[in-house]
Amino acid sequence: MVEIIFLGTGGGRFAMMTQKARTGGIRIITEKVNMHVDPGPGALIYSIEQGLNPQKINAILISHSHLDHTNDACLLIEAMTDGGKRKRGVLAAAHSVLEGNEICDRMITRYHMQLPEKIIDARVGEKFSIGDLNIEVGRAIHADPDTVGFKFETQKFGSFGYLPDSEYFEGLSDFFRGVRLLILSVLRPSGQPWKGHMTTDDAARIAEEVKPELLVITHFGMLMIMKSPLREARIIKERTGVDAVAAKYGMHIIMKEKIRVVEPKGRKGQVDLRFFM
Repeated sequence: MVEIIFLGTGGGRFAMMTQKARTGGIRIITEKVNMHVDPGPGALIYSIEQGLNPQKINAILISHSHLDHTNDACLLIEAMTDGGKRKRGVLAAAHSVLEGNEICDRMITRYHMQLPEKIIDARVGEKFSIGDLNIEVGRAIHADPDTVGFKFETQKFGSFGYLPDSEYFEGLSDFFRGVRLLILSVLRPSGQPWKGHMTTDDAARIAEEVKPELLVITHFGMLMIMKSPLREARIIKERTGVDAVAAKYGMHIIMKEKIRVVEPKGRKGQVDLRFFM
């Protein structure tokens, strides 16, 4: 079984600064892997709030160097390594995160680079394994030129993909063909393009080309939040016929022979739409 938990659905500066949508990233749990993906602001706190012990993490995966994807990375490295007392776990991150580039500074301190048992410089085309997940690194086009996406292959339940901030480009869908589940960062609603990012229209195009069993949109900016991601997910489904949902804070996706979405619950056991944030 693969379990994917959303610890935030927000993206971009203003959603991050206001926390109108939380920005804690995504947790992926399998039999052998407990991985935190793109630990933005609140990753540590929201993990604890959702009952996910940060000290159980054995892998951290980071797509690029922007704060809404990296802010809590060093905190989670501390948790993963028992406060730095033992070398443990894997840090796999875009080159900019580890070393910086002409645009972005490195986001992991020299001290924290010494703590994981293994560090992987995740560049386009690289393939590596963490526990029972085989991971391939794909291209993305964003303000950080080292931004990458990821495809995950499981032994029993097929593959799934994650694309962080990126604009659409020719060949993008080829990388994700065959995945059962695709998670896309969709910052803006239909008709509101912004360079280096994706809109609902781009997500629909990818859905038509990839045809996953389930498409999940997440990483919403303020314009998307005001428009309603639930509405934008319905647009994708109506246009393409692909089952599409908008991520909510605390939502779980269970990937087995079938893919099941488990909605977050309020105190009385009902779906609480505030958790959309």
